Amino acid sequence: MSVTPDDVCFLTKPTQGFLCPLSANQYGIDFLSFTISDYDSKKVIFEVGRDNPNSQDVSVDFSSMGEDMYRKIKYDFSEDVLRLPYIQTTLVFGVGNREVKDFRMIERHYFRDKLIKSFDFEFGFCIPGSINTWDAVYSLPPMSDELINDMISHPYETKSDSFYFVDGKLIMHNKASYKYIKEDASQSKKSYEDKYGAKGSKGSKPIGGAKKATSTDSLSDMYIDEPDVSNLSLADAKEDRNFNQRSTKSSKDIEWSKESDYF
Repeated sequence: MSVTPDDVCFLTKPTQGFLCPLSANQYGIDFLSFTISDYDSKKVIFEVGRDNPNSQDVSVDFSSMGEDMYRKIKYDFSEDVLRLPYIQTTLVFGVGNREVKDFRMIERHYFRDKLIKSFDFEFGFCIPGSINTWDAVYSLPPMSDELINDMISHPYETKSDSFYFVDGKLIMHNKASYKYIKEDASQSKKSYEDKYGAKGSKGSKPIGGAKKATSTDSLSDMYIDEPDVSNLSLADAKEDRNFNQRSTKSSKDIEWSKESDYF
């Protein structure tokens, strides 16, 4: 049975394995670089790519052996990734000799097996042999200091599943775990400022190729007991669709739940 976007949108815990093989990427999609920036200041918080393959902030997760080890990555991020009101991400990727229709990424983030945020990005059409830049600007859900400190105190217990679809078919599935580094308030600079510098000038427009980005409001589901779907059963996922109905909005119109809604 094929995995659909609706199926992954109803997951509430990380999957135990990968939902498609590496061979499912028949379109030759190849990620070339990835950048996270503070949208307001344009300071780069994280960057990895072909020109910077040995970033100290990213490493392979060797808990899986064989070819799957390269689909599990560990990231070290500043806590600012959790605190800043607006984050900009830039993904540069290449496409093989086949056209790509309705390219879409759904990313689910969890802390200690509880869903904390979910993003749904649509790039659209990519011509064969092209290099594309995918920019997304989005606001982060409000998190209490208690929750953020808990995430900082438990490195790599924040995890994500990233699902990539072409024309509704799952072609890639990657996993990541995250360590958040506390910033020293007594320092004049952030920990990442000397590493990466700034991305363009303040107020600059996104690079060409950016498409519509939408996001799912999922914080209201935090710390609520939900069915265990960590080992995905599509039949079970479909039966439980009423417990986590998806509400997709424009990134500019997101209305995140308040802390009082889930604490």
